[in-house]
Amino acid sequence: MKKLLLTAAISLTALSAFADLQGDGYYRVQNAITKRYAYLLDNRGSIDKGRGTADVKAMKLFMDAEAMKSDPATVFYIDCVSGEGTRSVTSNIKGQGTGLYDFFGEYVKIITGKQVDGAQSYYASASIGSFTKYLGDREHSLYEEEGYPDVDATGDWRLWYIHPMDAASDDCYFGVLPTLTAGGKYYKPFYASFPFTPKSEGMKVYAISQVSPYHGVVVIKEVDGVVPAGTPVIIECSSPLVSANRLDIGGTGQAVSGNRLRGVYFNNDFPLNHVNRTVNDKRTMRLLTVKDGALVFEQSDETYLPRNEAYLQLSGDSEYGVGSYRIVTEAEWDEKYAAVESISVDRTVDVYSLDGCLVKAGIQKSEVSSLGKGIYILRSGAAMEKLVVR
Repeated sequence: MKKLLLTAAISLTALSAFADLQGDGYYRVQNAITKRYAYLLDNRGSIDKGRGTADVKAMKLFMDAEAMKSDPATVFYIDCVSGEGTRSVTSNIKGQGTGLYDFFGEYVKIITGKQVDGAQSYYASASIGSFTKYLGDREHSLYEEEGYPDVDATGDWRLWYIHPMDAASDDCYFGVLPTLTAGGKYYKPFYASFPFTPKSEGMKVYAISQVSPYHGVVVIKEVDGVVPAGTPVIIECSSPLVSANRLDIGGTGQAVSGNRLRGVYFNNDFPLNHVNRTVNDKRTMRLLTVKDGALVFEQSDETYLPRNEAYLQLSGDSEYGVGSYRIVTEAEWDEKYAAVESISVDRTVDVYSLDGCLVKAGIQKSEVSSLGKGIYILRSGAAMEKLVVR
């Protein structure tokens, strides 16, 4: 209990100065009384206008001020539809690839409330039929780590802080928490619904540009500039500390073409209609891990895909047949794997596309031209050759 009180006190002192709605932008939302932060863990919800009720179990509330710094589920985009700059703002609150309007069909009104512990607070309300409902923390205990939102809240339990995201702030920043270590570097497979740019030194972002089942490797390609929202990537960090792996949230970037990574936003096991999970298909999916000190994408025994993480999506039987893919750079690919050897004209060959997919097996080299225009990799035993058909 004392630990929870101390956590709440630290959170209150550090964040109170940042609670302010500043128009369209990225924010964290925190109950002003219980100090628990909002997480969007599902994309399902409904309202019953006749009864004036709403299912808001897609959200959960947690007090841990450290955990929220690295969790994409805590980052919300507030889209001020109307009334920006006034006491009452009509908005759509978005996160995790969805928005409250998407599953409620109603906008949320953000109404300026009173000062709580020296910081501005707000009410969040919505019209449900003839009723006006206010979102609040239904768990009134100040000592519980978890809380749950409620649309029948009353009193000050309805008051919320709205903290603007700021990479330079002491607390309301987003930092990457690495989960893997290889070669003295720290890595995180990452998938979020917000655009971002690495802020801290030593950070790099990678996509997977190529899969080669013949060599059992995948090729990483560095992503420069703003990483667009909804882009699954691997983030390289120079530190295990969240505070040293900060991201600038926002901006517009160019889509990463040919990226073989995918991701999911949810892995929610909440009962009834909020179970929202994606089964890990061991045949077609590979998860990032470390093997013999190196990063690899490997078949995993996980039943479900973890939320907000990138995974490798394979395509075709030749790719499915490889259980583990080592990661190589573009330079390593060009130097070690793209090199070819000459194959005599009377040999039987297996024909692959440049990205490693099997096109045709066991044909004469002289027959390759019948496959049509393109660039092919021919394999015969240990020998390989690049052939351009014009």
